[in-house]
Amino acid sequence: MPDRTDPSPPPRTELDQLRASDRIFHALLDNAPILISTKDLQGNITMANRHFDILDGYDPANFVGANVFELFPREIAEQLWRNDRTAALEKRAVQEEETVYHRDKTLHTYMTVKFPLLDDDGRVYATCAVSTDITDTKAAQFDSVTDELTGLKNRRYLNIRFGEEQKRARRDQRLLTLLLIDVDRFKEYNDSYGHPQGDQVLKAVADAMRRALNRPGDLCFRIGGDEFACLFASNNADESQALAERIRADVAARRIPHRGNPPDGHVSLSLGLAFVAPDATLSQQEIYEQADQALYRAKHKGRNTVSR
Repeated sequence: MPDRTDPSPPPRTELDQLRASDRIFHALLDNAPILISTKDLQGNITMANRHFDILDGYDPANFVGANVFELFPREIAEQLWRNDRTAALEKRAVQEEETVYHRDKTLHTYMTVKFPLLDDDGRVYATCAVSTDITDTKAAQFDSVTDELTGLKNRRYLNIRFGEEQKRARRDQRLLTLLLIDVDRFKEYNDSYGHPQGDQVLKAVADAMRRALNRPGDLCFRIGGDEFACLFASNNADESQALAERIRADVAARRIPHRGNPPDGHVSLSLGLAFVAPDATLSQQEIYEQADQALYRAKHKGRNTVSR
């Protein structure tokens, strides 16, 4: 007689296993707090998980089957479709930041991985996108490297970017410039006019820096107190000095009263330049020391000047 006490379940059929896998797959799609979708090669949505209902204008009845350019504002649709096309044409995974609007009309940034889907013959027939909301992470990163008063980046960000910019300048065969800036006799200004007015002076200096250095790749920093720095590439030292002179002249032209800063009696700046040639092997500390020495020379010359 068969042993009816055997507790082991009967073997599962292949169909049972497929059904279980399908249930797990749909559970993941329905509950994962990420955006998962597929598009055909014409940009039509062929699948989207439930989390898409967080997006502005999402309509579950009409989302799947619609084209990306029908669903999103054109500038957003273009960036989404560009990354899909890259993944399809180059047959590789593409990782890019993409932006979309949520239902509350706020703009969110997603880190998206897009990859091609291949048929049995190895031909691309669609792309799949998996997107994670990184808006809060980016905001925290921005706050950690941004000076609250002036909106400029801080010393920490200077340290992060210096090596990257040095490599970029070397690759482009351009001169990398580190510019250090001090407000002349700033302690005396705060003593005479108060710290709230001193804050306004610092904001004015930041504004002058942004006006002079507004090209792609120009970087401006407040590195502490009344100390500022700029990092930028140029064709030669004279071009760099001219940009520094624009900052000095801009602040001088504002004619902010400073009776403790003779002989002119207005807020002024001292500026020091250091240069990194494409073939230079100097460390960041060595370059900073050179700029600091140039700044000292500017102060020794009587302030309100640019030195190198």
